[in-house]
Amino acid sequence: MNRFDVNIAGYALTVQTERSAEHMRLLAETLNEKVREIQKTGGTANYLNIVMLAAMELADEVITTGGRIREAAKFEDEVRRLDEEVRRLRRECEEVRTERESLKDRLDRRSRELLATLENALK
Repeated sequence: MNRFDVNIAGYALTVQTERSAEHMRLLAETLNEKVREIQKTGGTANYLNIVMLAAMELADEVITTGGRIREAAKFEDEVRRLDEEVRRLRRECEEVRTERESLKDRLDRRSRELLATLENALK
């Protein structure tokens, strides 16, 4: 397990994690950026409140993004289902075309046979 010192809103923390140094740097940077955004609004001067608000906003983004990912997965499932339906319908169309050609050939042959019979009868 790795130990990292990070600075969140001016407070030093030591964190033990399996994550990489780059990952921890990005986490701290993201949280500090959110803290700065909240500080700019001037709603509160209490650092604990600011950090909690930043954490809540980031958690909201995670939850919202998770919902979007689940929606996207549903759409992907629907696209796969529709794609399979299109393939099935194409196969069915090809079968109908083949059957139509077969029926047309049979009709042509039968028409020729009937015309030949009619010609023989008229001789």
